[in-house]
Amino acid sequence: MRKNGSRLISFGQYRTTDLFLFAVIFVAFELLIRYAVSAFSSISFSSLVPVVVLVLIRWGWPAAFYAAGGGLLYCLLNLGSEGFLPSHYAVYIIGNLFICLLLIVNRYVGKKRIISKWYFSALYVLAAWLLAAFGRTIVAACFGFDFAATLVGQLSDLVTLGVAVVIILVMRRLDGMFEDQKAYLLRLDEERKAQAKRDTFGEDYDGYTEIDGEALSILNRNDDSEYL
Repeated sequence: MRKNGSRLISFGQYRTTDLFLFAVIFVAFELLIRYAVSAFSSISFSSLVPVVVLVLIRWGWPAAFYAAGGGLLYCLLNLGSEGFLPSHYAVYIIGNLFICLLLIVNRYVGKKRIISKWYFSALYVLAAWLLAAFGRTIVAACFGFDFAATLVGQLSDLVTLGVAVVIILVMRRLDGMFEDQKAYLLRLDEERKAQAKRDTFGEDYDGYTEIDGEALSILNRNDDSEYL
């Protein structure tokens, strides 16, 4: 349907489109990092953590698909590389899902508090990075890998952590990017309605209309039966 020449979409369509675009952006970034950045620098990193963190705040549980999908993509990009083993599929796919434990933080701390201060947001990213590192280490240990050595290797990827923190701190400054999308759309609707009222009643409109003197005197009467 259309209204004022613009096409209206349902909330479900908006969510599907948003999640699809994030998936495309994520895959594009991973391919860019893999084939472009690594060609000119020995330093490499992953966009998995910031993407999963963004989706966790925006939509919640669908972030699990990005965590698992990111692990699968990593394995496919490294298939045939020296040291790559079939067990790495489980290590990265299942291990990455540990990031979704942050849904507990969303539930009991609240998304609003997480995004309210930059240091809360940075700690949230740090928690996501640590959960991914510990998750992969735990799964790897189940396949016989040395726990301590694997954990040290996972925690040595400080470049990914730094990039993730920077990306999230930038995103939180963009209106609606690092925000629960249902709350964001409701806020936009309230702002639109408030603007419509200001357009109708004037820029000085602050949510109420003034009562003229006659009406005020009526309200102040002790006996107003004649107006009933």
